[in-house]
Amino acid sequence: MHPRVVIIAFMLMFCTAVNATSTLNFIAEDLHPYHFKNENGQADGALVDLAKAVLKNTTLSASFEIMPMARAFHELESNPNTILLSLLKTPSRTNNFKWLGDVYFTDAYVVSLKSSKAEATHLNHTKFYKIGTIRGYSSAKYLQQMGFTEDKNLVLVSYYQQLWQMLYKKRIDFVLMNTLTLNNELKMSGLDPSLITKRIHLEDFPSTLYFAANKMLDAQTANTLSDALEAIKQSGEYNAILNKWQLPLPNTANKL
Repeated sequence: MHPRVVIIAFMLMFCTAVNATSTLNFIAEDLHPYHFKNENGQADGALVDLAKAVLKNTTLSASFEIMPMARAFHELESNPNTILLSLLKTPSRTNNFKWLGDVYFTDAYVVSLKSSKAEATHLNHTKFYKIGTIRGYSSAKYLQQMGFTEDKNLVLVSYYQQLWQMLYKKRIDFVLMNTLTLNNELKMSGLDPSLITKRIHLEDFPSTLYFAANKMLDAQTANTLSDALEAIKQSGEYNAILNKWQLPLPNTANKL
């Protein structure tokens, strides 16, 4: 065998071994109560607890970090040992990441202030107004694919607090977001949830959240995490974690 081929093969084996034994990095945006930075500056939340429970069933070690969604995507795409704590599996993302298992569900609505006079019973109606969501979210890409543009009727921001402040100050007319965390987000932003109403339910919007890993994550590590996640579900610990955080169980989440 040519010496160059031997060297390349050795390097590939070495990189695979490093990936398999290096510390994993679980990351996510600040989204209470799924994953957020607590008063001590540490990553906390239901899906953080879930990931830690999964890790206890393995010999793997991991760190946790909360960051803006745009940065999280950059980390996910560039670091082989990075895992996003929750990501919607959309058609455009299917082949870009390793999907380690479903962890929760979302329910997408277009919402507005109850006092809003904007008339909209279908998503297309909102094109005559301004609708906002988080940059880097699948909701942003969804709206862009539906014909919304930033220079006309789409407003993208980095944090949910900024988004809700814009709605309450009537700088935008609508918000497209996961409403399972709506009340928590508004309360954390110092806003009154009773002033909001759900206007349009997007039934075709992807609703399943996954642990999503970089495509280069070691295959054995990926399988170990997937198996451990399934074991947590079978043991009942998964439901216990959701109950601790007062989250609806998956079989009821989409009915809210």
